Amino acid sequence: MESSRTKPADRAREAREAAVRRRRTSVRLGTMGIVLLFAGGIGVILTPVDVAVLLGVMGIGIALLAAALVVVQRPIAGLLDLTKE
Repeated sequence: MESSRTKPADRAREAREAAVRRRRTSVRLGTMGIVLLFAGGIGVILTPVDVAVLLGVMGIGIALLAAALVVVQRPIAGLLDLTKE
């Protein structure tokens, strides 16, 4: 008895849905990273006394941007493979 999940159309749909979920996660991470990066930069300009803390905030923003790029890297490659079929 063959499961309905083994059909190629279902596998392709699940792959597309997973890519969309990863893309949404990547957008959220990237948005938070940009906000933290710019907030830290503006904070350094406005209050130069707390530079160490704000540099830490900027570092977290950069890390979130890097994480967003890593998360979205795999789904894009997967979508390119699906279009060749």
